[in-house]
Amino acid sequence: MNSQPRVPGLTADAVVLYRRVLRSPAAPLGVHADGLGWTVRHAEQVFGSLEQLGLARENAKGAVRVDDPRVTVGRLLDSQEAELDARRQELLELRESLAALEHDYRHGLQLAGPQVPMLQRVSPAEAGGVVEQLFRTSTGAVLQVAGALDTGPAHEEAVRRRREEGMAEGRPTRSVFPLSVLDDPRWWGYAEGRAQAGERQRYLPDDQITVEFGVFGRSGVLVAEGGPGDDLLLLRPRRVVDAFVTLFEELWRRAEPVPDGDAEARDVRLLELLALGFKDEAIARQLGVGLRTVRRRVAALMDEHGVDTRFQLGLALGRRGLLDGSRG
Repeated sequence: MNSQPRVPGLTADAVVLYRRVLRSPAAPLGVHADGLGWTVRHAEQVFGSLEQLGLARENAKGAVRVDDPRVTVGRLLDSQEAELDARRQELLELRESLAALEHDYRHGLQLAGPQVPMLQRVSPAEAGGVVEQLFRTSTGAVLQVAGALDTGPAHEEAVRRRREEGMAEGRPTRSVFPLSVLDDPRWWGYAEGRAQAGERQRYLPDDQITVEFGVFGRSGVLVAEGGPGDDLLLLRPRRVVDAFVTLFEELWRRAEPVPDGDAEARDVRLLELLALGFKDEAIARQLGVGLRTVRRRVAALMDEHGVDTRFQLGLALGRRGLLDGSRG
């Protein structure tokens, strides 16, 4: 026997009775009940659902009759498909009206004025929701100064999705990052994804980024007061927001795109400066990177070449002819 098919709107017992009637000569309901081992009362209850959907009926002699299921079940299928099409159309109209409703919401916020404190402390757990709300209720450019790769609400899925939606709609988005992030192998895929979405990026030496913040149009600025895990500060006064916009534009003017040249060439230049007697601070200024980046890269080169001192590192690279080759 074939596996039991499912018919929308019918219970399993109703399908069993319907299939038995389809396979049997016309007979009273009691005969079908006996054949199934049911009570007549139960058979009558189940038959009622078939009758209600127009799948079965009793003739004048009390025998249960059915028509070709291609007609009756097909009619039921057509009805349900029509209801589904109508529901899809309702959902489509609702989706199309969402943009207009959100525009009305933003307009209402502007007319009503700020309904939240001009200064608000935001916990890390709340930050993602606050950022998403700022995206939704503001217009204009989104400006960000970040201090690290793994901190802040920008990495949350809802925030990332909202940022990409805004850029896809043509919303300007610019970010300034510390040069130290370029040393993290995870950075390139992360930065490339944001750049492809439409973000413009520039880089500054780490010691030139003294405050991390994000500006959302003229609606507010979210400032990181301390390190990872500390509360953020949401500032809304227009003059304060304008001041952070001015600060961002100055940092953006001083920042540079991703430095040109391969990693080996940058390492050679670093070692040349070391050989000339430059201190780490001076090397950082010469290379345009942060002091921590210089020290981290020197330590990585020492590990790579299996040496314990910078002098030994110079000897090791000299034996390879790396430094001599860079001058030629």
